[in-house]
Amino acid sequence: MVKKLSVAALAAMICLPGVAQAGGGYDRVADLERKMAEMQKMFQMKMEQMQAEIAALKAQNAKLQERQETAAPAPAAPAPADWTKRITLGGEVRMRGYDLQNVWNFNDDADWDNWNVFRLKASLWAKAQISDDVTGFVKITDQTWGEGVAVAVPTDNLGNKMFLDNAYIQVRNLLGLPVDATIGRQNLIYGTGFVILDGQSQFASTSIYFDGVKLRWHITDKITLDGLYMKDQENNRANNVNGNSGDDITLAGGYLIAKSCPVVGQSEFYLLNRHDESIKKDIWMYGLRLSDKLANGFDYSVEAALQRGDAGTAITGAMQDQDAWGAKLNAGYTFKDVAMSPRLYLGYAFLSGDDPNTAQDNEGWDVFYGGWPQFGDLLAWKYVNIGGGNVLNNVYAYNALSTTGGEAAYSNFSMGTIGVSAKPLAKVKADLSYSMLTFDEVPAGTDDDFGDYYQLKLGYQYSKNLSFAVYGAILNPGGAFAGAGDPATEFFWESKVRF
Repeated sequence: MVKKLSVAALAAMICLPGVAQAGGGYDRVADLERKMAEMQKMFQMKMEQMQAEIAALKAQNAKLQERQETAAPAPAAPAPADWTKRITLGGEVRMRGYDLQNVWNFNDDADWDNWNVFRLKASLWAKAQISDDVTGFVKITDQTWGEGVAVAVPTDNLGNKMFLDNAYIQVRNLLGLPVDATIGRQNLIYGTGFVILDGQSQFASTSIYFDGVKLRWHITDKITLDGLYMKDQENNRANNVNGNSGDDITLAGGYLIAKSCPVVGQSEFYLLNRHDESIKKDIWMYGLRLSDKLANGFDYSVEAALQRGDAGTAITGAMQDQDAWGAKLNAGYTFKDVAMSPRLYLGYAFLSGDDPNTAQDNEGWDVFYGGWPQFGDLLAWKYVNIGGGNVLNNVYAYNALSTTGGEAAYSNFSMGTIGVSAKPLAKVKADLSYSMLTFDEVPAGTDDDFGDYYQLKLGYQYSKNLSFAVYGAILNPGGAFAGAGDPATEFFWESKVRF
């Protein structure tokens, strides 16, 4: 269309002068027809050249595009290092404000065991998934009991000293077998913590680790057997102390867990050994625990154990035979269709005491590693091994067979408990309990009434990571503590964030 218009316009320009001279007899029509034919021919040639050039350009562009498609792709932007995808980081910050009165005695006039202090604990941890079957875990922690408290040498859980709280390697399918190995510094918790929970009870439950090796054999998908070899205390590295007998404290043995058993729910069997070289204590414990939580709201836990072996002694060096037993029972019922979902529960714990009439035997329960916090914080403070300053020594030598200073050396008591827990608000939990405490064995002429123990716990789960809590406890002394009639009390508030 463009070509035709151009030719017509050019022809019009040429024809206009010719029209003006048409009467001269010159054959202008023929001349114009000739010129237009020549011009049309020239335009046709130009158009053909242009079409050829366009075709050549299209062909060249197609070749370039084909080369780009077959060429190697351009390098992508550098991806993050692969190891960063396998690292998980986390931590915890916990702040408590404490008021403790008469922690080790029942006397308001003695203020050396009255504390009013902030307790700050912070932890950072990292987990590395090195491969599908290999994991590394490291956790560091620091705790302070008040700012600037004078400590000659910064000590774990007292001064501003970071300590290695956990550090272990976990290997699954060891040697191609259904066996997992956890090697290094690790926490151990079984059941309700009756015999194994607190590997470092002298640190008031800030850290609960052991150093050692745990092998877990997956016998079936519901039955596992743990083999343990752990150090509670390494103390001197050399073995030439105590007449070349050493001074380490070691935990070893096996712990079998069978889940979903008919009738009884979960069954646990254990054979454990605690060896304290410094007093030649070598105690074997045989135990059983049954537990279940039924759909109808009923739950229970029943555990009992016997202790046999060489008790040792921290007083004369004479050997005694260990002949003790202990039990812990809990049962509760949750009203699921009632407002606040209240749970009523009963509990009973018994730890045998040493019979003063059998000098060759020791019937006193050895705490093993069931210190903090299974019977409540305040009662644990009462059993802390601090020597003669503890009022329990007025009743019996409760710490005679404990060489670890600060250990919650539970023994020689029975504890019956009744309590109720509920959810008064969607994110608030409350627990109130009363316990009656008595001693199993007391010297002649001493009352066996330990006292009355009240505990209240309130927890508020503000969000997934942030929580608040309040705890209060009162321990009123019984007739066993004649002349010491002031109650021991504990109160703390807590804020905790985990990330």
